[in-house]
Amino acid sequence: MTPDTAKKVASSLLDATGRALMSGDFDAFAGCFRLPQSIGTIDGVRLLNTKADLERAFDRVRAHYADIGLAKLDRWIELALFDGPTVIRSCHMTHIRSADGQLLKDPVVTLSQLVCENDQWRIAGMLYSVPSDSDHGRALLSGGAQPSTDQAQKYAAEAVFQSYLDRVTRAYLDGQFATLSEAVQLPLFVQTSTGTMVVMRTDHLEEDFNRTVTQLRVHGVSDIVRRVHIAEMVGDRRIHGAYRTHILSGARLVIPAYKSAMTIEQGADLTWRMTSVIHPMGHLTMQAQIDAQDAPGHGGLT
Repeated sequence: MTPDTAKKVASSLLDATGRALMSGDFDAFAGCFRLPQSIGTIDGVRLLNTKADLERAFDRVRAHYADIGLAKLDRWIELALFDGPTVIRSCHMTHIRSADGQLLKDPVVTLSQLVCENDQWRIAGMLYSVPSDSDHGRALLSGGAQPSTDQAQKYAAEAVFQSYLDRVTRAYLDGQFATLSEAVQLPLFVQTSTGTMVVMRTDHLEEDFNRTVTQLRVHGVSDIVRRVHIAEMVGDRRIHGAYRTHILSGARLVIPAYKSAMTIEQGADLTWRMTSVIHPMGHLTMQAQIDAQDAPGHGGLT
Protein backbone atom coordinates (compact mmCIF):
# COMPACT_ATOMS: atom_id res chain seq x y z
CA MET A 1 0.00 0.00 0.00
CA THR A 2 2.50 2.60 -1.20
CA PRO A 3 1.78 6.16 -2.43
CA ASP A 4 2.98 5.10 -5.89
CA THR A 5 0.37 2.32 -6.03
CA ALA A 6 -2.35 4.68 -4.80
CA LYS A 7 -1.39 7.24 -7.45
CA LYS A 8 -1.49 4.60 -10.21
CA VAL A 9 -5.01 3.54 -9.16
CA ALA A 10 -6.22 7.14 -8.96
CA SER A 11 -4.59 8.09 -12.27
CA SER A 12 -6.17 5.11 -14.03
CA LEU A 13 -9.66 6.14 -12.91
CA LEU A 14 -8.99 9.79 -13.76
CA ASP A 15 -7.84 8.88 -17.26
CA ALA A 16 -10.86 6.62 -17.82
CA THR A 17 -13.40 9.21 -16.67
CA GLY A 18 -11.67 11.91 -18.69
CA ARG A 19 -11.83 9.86 -21.90
CA ALA A 20 -15.49 9.07 -21.26
CA LEU A 21 -16.38 12.73 -20.67
CA MET A 22 -14.67 13.79 -23.88
CA SER A 23 -16.16 10.99 -25.99
CA GLY A 24 -19.63 10.90 -24.42
CA ASP A 25 -19.29 7.23 -23.45
CA PHE A 26 -21.55 7.13 -20.40
CA ASP A 27 -21.30 3.38 -19.89
CA ALA A 28 -17.52 3.61 -19.59
CA PHE A 29 -17.95 6.56 -17.23
CA ALA A 30 -20.51 4.78 -15.04
CA GLY A 31 -18.21 1.77 -14.70
CA CYS A 32 -15.79 3.96 -12.71
CA PHE A 33 -18.31 4.86 -9.99
CA ARG A 34 -19.88 3.16 -7.01
CA LEU A 35 -23.48 4.02 -6.21
CA PRO A 36 -24.74 5.57 -4.08
CA GLN A 37 -22.18 8.32 -3.66
CA SER A 38 -22.02 12.00 -2.76
CA ILE A 39 -20.99 14.98 -4.88
CA GLY A 40 -20.11 18.12 -2.97
CA THR A 41 -19.19 21.68 -3.94
CA ILE A 42 -18.29 24.70 -1.83
CA ASP A 43 -21.86 25.04 -0.59
CA GLY A 44 -23.96 22.23 -2.01
CA VAL A 45 -24.29 18.45 -1.81
CA ARG A 46 -26.17 15.81 -3.78
CA LEU A 47 -26.48 12.07 -3.33
CA LEU A 48 -26.40 10.05 -6.55
CA ASN A 49 -28.44 6.97 -5.73
CA THR A 50 -29.09 5.56 -9.20
CA LYS A 51 -27.41 5.26 -12.58
CA ALA A 52 -29.99 7.74 -13.91
CA ASP A 53 -28.80 10.29 -11.33
CA LEU A 54 -25.22 9.81 -12.48
CA GLU A 55 -26.20 10.07 -16.15
CA ARG A 56 -28.01 13.36 -15.60
CA ALA A 57 -24.93 14.87 -13.96
CA PHE A 58 -22.74 13.44 -16.76
CA ASP A 59 -24.94 14.99 -19.47
CA ARG A 60 -25.16 18.36 -17.73
CA VAL A 61 -21.40 18.59 -17.21
CA ARG A 62 -20.78 17.71 -20.87
CA ALA A 63 -23.32 20.35 -21.92
CA HIS A 64 -21.54 22.92 -19.74
CA TYR A 65 -18.21 22.00 -21.31
CA ALA A 66 -19.71 22.39 -24.79
CA ASP A 67 -21.15 25.80 -23.89
CA ILE A 68 -17.77 27.19 -22.84
CA GLY A 69 -15.88 25.69 -25.79
CA LEU A 70 -13.94 22.90 -24.12
CA ALA A 71 -11.43 21.21 -26.41
CA LYS A 72 -9.15 19.54 -23.86
CA LEU A 73 -9.36 18.37 -20.27
CA ASP A 74 -5.91 18.68 -18.72
CA ARG A 75 -6.08 16.68 -15.46
CA TRP A 76 -3.52 15.12 -13.15
CA ILE A 77 -3.32 13.52 -9.73
CA GLU A 78 -1.58 15.76 -7.22
CA LEU A 79 -1.63 13.26 -4.37
CA ALA A 80 -3.09 9.86 -3.53
CA LEU A 81 -2.79 7.98 -0.24
CA PHE A 82 -4.16 4.74 1.14
CA ASP A 83 -6.57 5.21 4.04
CA GLY A 84 -6.73 1.52 4.88
CA PRO A 85 -6.35 -1.45 2.50
CA THR A 86 -9.53 -0.77 0.49
CA VAL A 87 -9.79 3.04 0.55
CA ILE A 88 -7.72 5.70 -1.23
CA ARG A 89 -8.07 9.44 -0.76
CA SER A 90 -6.84 11.42 -3.75
CA CYS A 91 -6.68 15.00 -5.03
CA HIS A 92 -6.59 16.00 -8.67
CA MET A 93 -6.33 19.28 -10.58
CA THR A 94 -8.36 20.07 -13.70
CA HIS A 95 -7.51 22.67 -16.34
CA ILE A 96 -10.28 23.21 -18.87
CA ARG A 97 -8.75 24.42 -22.14
CA SER A 98 -9.86 25.75 -25.52
CA ALA A 99 -8.59 24.48 -28.87
CA ASP A 100 -5.68 26.95 -28.73
CA GLY A 101 -4.73 25.84 -25.22
CA GLN A 102 -6.15 28.80 -23.31
CA LEU A 103 -7.69 28.25 -19.87
CA LEU A 104 -11.45 28.71 -20.13
CA LYS A 105 -12.04 29.03 -16.37
CA ASP A 106 -10.24 28.88 -13.06
CA PRO A 107 -8.56 25.55 -12.26
CA VAL A 108 -10.75 23.10 -10.33
CA VAL A 109 -9.38 21.03 -7.45
CA THR A 110 -11.20 17.80 -6.57
CA LEU A 111 -10.89 15.51 -3.57
CA SER A 112 -12.04 11.95 -4.24
CA GLN A 113 -12.59 8.86 -2.16
CA LEU A 114 -11.86 5.60 -4.00
CA VAL A 115 -12.96 2.21 -2.71
CA CYS A 116 -12.04 -1.33 -3.71
CA GLU A 117 -14.81 -3.95 -3.85
CA ASN A 118 -14.38 -7.38 -5.42
CA ASP A 119 -10.87 -6.39 -6.57
CA GLN A 120 -12.16 -3.39 -8.53
CA TRP A 121 -11.47 0.23 -7.63
CA ARG A 122 -14.28 2.76 -8.09
CA ILE A 123 -14.95 6.37 -7.14
CA ALA A 124 -17.23 6.60 -4.10
CA GLY A 125 -17.46 10.35 -3.52
CA MET A 126 -16.06 13.70 -4.70
CA LEU A 127 -15.70 17.27 -3.42
CA TYR A 128 -15.14 20.07 -5.95
CA SER A 129 -13.65 23.52 -5.33
CA VAL A 130 -16.45 25.30 -7.23
CA PRO A 131 -19.42 27.33 -5.93
CA SER A 132 -22.79 25.65 -6.22
CA ASP A 133 -24.26 28.76 -7.91
CA SER A 134 -21.73 28.66 -10.78
CA ASP A 135 -22.57 27.00 -14.12
CA HIS A 136 -20.15 24.19 -13.28
CA GLY A 137 -21.58 23.79 -9.78
CA ARG A 138 -25.15 23.66 -11.06
CA ALA A 139 -24.16 21.00 -13.61
CA LEU A 140 -22.47 18.86 -10.94
CA LEU A 141 -25.46 19.11 -8.61
CA SER A 142 -28.10 18.53 -11.31
CA GLY A 143 -28.57 14.83 -10.56
CA GLY A 144 -29.54 12.99 -7.42
CA ALA A 145 -31.24 14.21 -4.29
CA GLN A 146 -30.54 16.31 -1.23
CA PRO A 147 -28.82 14.16 1.41
CA SER A 148 -31.79 14.51 3.76
CA THR A 149 -35.27 15.98 3.55
CA ASP A 150 -35.80 15.33 7.23
CA GLN A 151 -35.69 18.72 8.98
CA ALA A 152 -34.76 17.25 12.35
CA GLN A 153 -31.73 15.50 10.83
CA LYS A 154 -30.77 18.66 8.94
CA TYR A 155 -30.93 20.78 12.09
CA ALA A 156 -28.92 18.15 13.97
CA ALA A 157 -26.19 18.19 11.29
CA GLU A 158 -26.06 22.00 11.41
CA ALA A 159 -25.84 21.97 15.21
CA VAL A 160 -23.01 19.41 15.20
CA PHE A 161 -21.13 21.34 12.52
CA GLN A 162 -21.53 24.70 14.30
CA SER A 163 -20.40 23.16 17.59
CA TYR A 164 -17.35 21.75 15.82
CA LEU A 165 -16.50 25.15 14.27
CA ASP A 166 -16.82 26.84 17.66
CA ARG A 167 -14.50 24.28 19.26
CA VAL A 168 -11.78 24.72 16.62
CA THR A 169 -12.13 28.52 16.63
CA ARG A 170 -11.71 28.65 20.40
CA ALA A 171 -8.55 26.53 20.12
CA TYR A 172 -6.94 29.17 17.88
CA LEU A 173 -8.08 32.11 19.98
CA ASP A 174 -6.85 30.49 23.20
CA GLY A 175 -3.68 29.03 21.67
CA GLN A 176 -4.67 25.50 22.73
CA PHE A 177 -3.04 23.11 20.25
CA ALA A 178 -4.20 20.00 22.13
CA THR A 179 -7.81 21.01 21.44
CA LEU A 180 -7.14 21.45 17.74
CA SER A 181 -5.12 18.24 17.48
CA GLU A 182 -8.02 16.27 18.95
CA ALA A 183 -10.31 17.81 16.32
CA VAL A 184 -8.23 16.78 13.26
CA GLN A 185 -7.88 13.38 11.61
CA LEU A 186 -4.55 12.95 9.85
CA PRO A 187 -3.81 13.01 7.02
CA LEU A 188 -5.71 16.28 6.61
CA PHE A 189 -6.39 17.33 3.00
CA VAL A 190 -6.45 21.09 2.35
CA GLN A 191 -7.67 22.01 -1.14
CA THR A 192 -7.21 25.42 -2.74
CA SER A 193 -7.72 26.88 -6.19
CA THR A 194 -4.01 26.42 -6.87
CA GLY A 195 -3.22 23.03 -5.38
CA THR A 196 -3.41 20.64 -2.47
CA MET A 197 -1.64 20.58 0.85
CA VAL A 198 -1.70 17.44 2.96
CA VAL A 199 -0.78 17.54 6.64
CA MET A 200 0.63 14.14 7.49
CA ARG A 201 2.21 14.61 10.92
CA THR A 202 1.18 16.14 14.23
CA ASP A 203 4.34 18.26 14.45
CA HIS A 204 3.57 19.80 11.05
CA LEU A 205 0.02 20.53 12.19
CA GLU A 206 1.44 22.19 15.31
CA GLU A 207 3.87 24.31 13.28
CA ASP A 208 1.01 25.61 11.13
CA PHE A 209 -1.12 26.18 14.25
CA ASN A 210 1.63 28.19 15.95
CA ARG A 211 2.17 30.37 12.86
CA THR A 212 -1.54 31.10 12.68
CA VAL A 213 -1.83 31.93 16.39
CA THR A 214 1.14 34.30 16.07
CA GLN A 215 -0.53 36.07 13.12
CA LEU A 216 -3.76 36.43 15.07
CA ARG A 217 -1.93 38.10 17.94
CA VAL A 218 0.27 40.33 15.76
CA HIS A 219 -2.79 41.71 14.00
CA GLY A 220 -4.77 42.24 17.18
CA VAL A 221 -7.48 39.71 16.41
CA SER A 222 -10.08 39.83 19.15
CA ASP A 223 -12.63 37.39 17.75
CA ILE A 224 -13.25 34.93 14.94
CA VAL A 225 -16.87 34.42 13.97
CA ARG A 226 -17.74 31.38 11.89
CA ARG A 227 -21.31 30.71 10.84
CA VAL A 228 -22.71 27.61 9.14
CA HIS A 229 -24.13 28.16 5.67
CA ILE A 230 -25.12 24.54 5.07
CA ALA A 231 -24.37 21.23 6.75
CA GLU A 232 -25.54 17.89 5.38
CA MET A 233 -25.13 14.30 6.52
CA VAL A 234 -23.49 12.39 3.66
CA GLY A 235 -23.11 9.12 5.52
CA ASP A 236 -23.79 7.70 8.94
CA ARG A 237 -20.79 9.47 10.42
CA ARG A 238 -19.81 12.14 7.88
CA ILE A 239 -20.96 15.75 7.52
CA HIS A 240 -20.10 18.08 4.64
CA GLY A 241 -20.64 21.73 5.45
CA ALA A 242 -19.95 25.25 4.23
CA TYR A 243 -19.31 28.23 6.47
CA ARG A 244 -18.31 31.89 6.36
CA THR A 245 -15.45 33.27 8.46
CA HIS A 246 -15.15 36.82 9.85
CA ILE A 247 -11.81 37.69 11.51
CA LEU A 248 -12.22 40.76 13.71
CA SER A 249 -10.10 43.25 15.60
CA GLY A 250 -12.73 44.92 17.72
CA ALA A 251 -15.48 45.85 15.26
CA ARG A 252 -13.12 45.94 12.24
CA LEU A 253 -12.62 43.14 9.74
CA VAL A 254 -8.92 42.26 9.57
CA ILE A 255 -9.41 40.65 6.14
CA PRO A 256 -12.57 40.34 4.03
CA ALA A 257 -14.95 37.59 5.14
CA TYR A 258 -14.55 34.38 3.14
CA LYS A 259 -16.38 31.12 2.57
CA SER A 260 -14.89 27.64 3.02
CA ALA A 261 -16.15 24.06 2.98
CA MET A 262 -15.20 21.24 5.30
CA THR A 263 -15.83 17.55 5.83
CA ILE A 264 -15.87 16.17 9.36
CA GLU A 265 -16.16 12.52 10.35
CA GLN A 266 -17.10 10.86 13.62
CA GLY A 267 -14.62 8.33 14.96
CA ALA A 268 -15.29 5.20 16.97
CA ASP A 269 -14.83 7.32 20.11
CA LEU A 270 -17.76 9.51 18.88
CA THR A 271 -15.48 12.55 18.46
CA TRP A 272 -15.96 14.63 15.29
CA ARG A 273 -12.75 15.39 13.39
CA MET A 274 -11.88 17.35 10.26
CA THR A 275 -10.68 15.24 7.30
CA SER A 276 -10.68 17.85 4.53
CA VAL A 277 -11.18 21.57 4.01
CA ILE A 278 -11.59 23.61 0.82
CA HIS A 279 -10.48 27.23 0.46
CA PRO A 280 -11.46 28.19 -3.11
CA MET A 281 -9.68 31.55 -2.98
CA GLY A 282 -6.30 29.93 -2.36
CA HIS A 283 -4.63 28.97 0.90
CA LEU A 284 -3.20 32.38 1.81
CA THR A 285 -1.79 33.20 5.19
CA MET A 286 -3.38 36.12 7.00
CA GLN A 287 -0.31 38.28 6.34
CA ALA A 288 -0.41 37.47 2.62
CA GLN A 289 -4.07 38.49 2.46
CA ILE A 290 -3.35 41.74 4.32
CA ASP A 291 -0.43 42.49 1.99
CA ALA A 292 -2.75 41.96 -0.98
CA GLN A 293 -5.31 44.32 0.54
CA ASP A 294 -2.68 47.04 1.02
CA ALA A 295 -1.17 46.68 -2.47
CA PRO A 296 -1.31 49.73 -4.81
CA GLY A 297 -4.65 50.01 -6.58
CA HIS A 298 -6.54 48.11 -3.89
CA GLY A 299 -9.14 49.84 -1.78
CA GLY A 300 -7.52 48.76 1.50
CA LEU A 301 -8.95 46.76 4.37
CA THR A 302 -12.67 46.16 4.35
